Amino acid sequence: MSKRHSTKYAIYIVAVLTAALINGFILNYVKKHINQQGYILVLIDMLVVILIFAPAFALVTNYAKKLSKVYIRTSRKLSSRKNGIFLGFVIATIILFILYAQLRHGLHVIDDLKALIS
Repeated sequence: MSKRHSTKYAIYIVAVLTAALINGFILNYVKKHINQQGYILVLIDMLVVILIFAPAFALVTNYAKKLSKVYIRTSRKLSSRKNGIFLGFVIATIILFILYAQLRHGLHVIDDLKALIS
């Protein structure tokens, strides 16, 4: 797979995971602060998904080239040219994993790692 395709797929994956994470934060906020149940809550949920994912995919589609250049440059600074894209993707995935664990499952990855090391 070419570097351009790898970068494109990495950006799409990170964008989808980030959009889903933002969606989760917003839905948690809505559930805490808006006292709606049943079908109204379903409609709010659907509206939030549209408001988060539609712009995210439009942004990725329109700016994938610019984002990939920034992503490659940043990754190259952190690593060699061969492994830069992979390292940047792994770092983004680890950060998203930590955030997902906290938001969706109430797990504290960093605290658990500290306890495991101690």
